[in-house]
Amino acid sequence: MIRGASRRIMLTKLNMTPMIDCVFLLNLFFMTVTELTRQDDIEAILLPDIKQAIPDENPDPERLVINVLKDGTMIIGGNECSDQQVEDALLVESRLTRNAEGISDRTVLVKADERTPFKHIRRLMTMCVKRNIRIWRISFGVKPQEMTAGE
Repeated sequence: MIRGASRRIMLTKLNMTPMIDCVFLLNLFFMTVTELTRQDDIEAILLPDIKQAIPDENPDPERLVINVLKDGTMIIGGNECSDQQVEDALLVESRLTRNAEGISDRTVLVKADERTPFKHIRRLMTMCVKRNIRIWRISFGVKPQEMTAGE
């Protein structure tokens, strides 16, 4: 044992920058993922199973999506809407692009529950073709078809 040897105390600095960067990136990641999963069809809608459905090859990401629940409640962007609010949204959508005849070129996607009575769908379709709205392109959401080995 050596006498007179002094004990060295090593002070370590804890660098918090990498940890703060990781927490920031994780926070950013989860905010992005949460926003991506918050889609227009989060509501509990059982889409109809249609064998003759034609897949939408080039869906317009800006199109208006209206969900119709089985009780006839209409939802746009996650918010329950009255008939007047739906008409207002359709009017705004129709004014975005109109051709020479005043007919809108926009498409409305209707995702209706398979148990929804047709009177609610007809009510929505009637709103779309009103004189001041004039949206004629209406698509209906259906269950995606599973590809089998023979196809």
